[in-house]
Amino acid sequence: MDAADFLPDELTDMPALLTVEEAARVLRIGRSLGYELARRYLASNETEGLPVIRFGHACLRVPRWALVELIRTGRVVRLNDPSAHSSLKSRRQRSASTRLASQLTLLESD
Repeated sequence: MDAADFLPDELTDMPALLTVEEAARVLRIGRSLGYELARRYLASNETEGLPVIRFGHACLRVPRWALVELIRTGRVVRLNDPSAHSSLKSRRQRSASTRLASQLTLLESD
């Protein structure tokens, strides 16, 4: 079973960079909460909230891969941390049973 099996179908067809509103819809949260989590991410030195990249003064985008990581593991990635990108590859190589266990843990915590 592939990790994509655990993701919302709409996410696999979305662009590499999503708006905060698009990411909020995927997470099934409101627009205001999406922006609040994006601000929290920027204010917390990228340790909590919704991972975003700022373009200019008012444009925020959520990298699809970071949203996938948040959904799959509950982990907020630091976008300016080079090890986040290299460790993503090793996480993709985990066995299907380990990925399933991670998903079940997330579901139980809700």
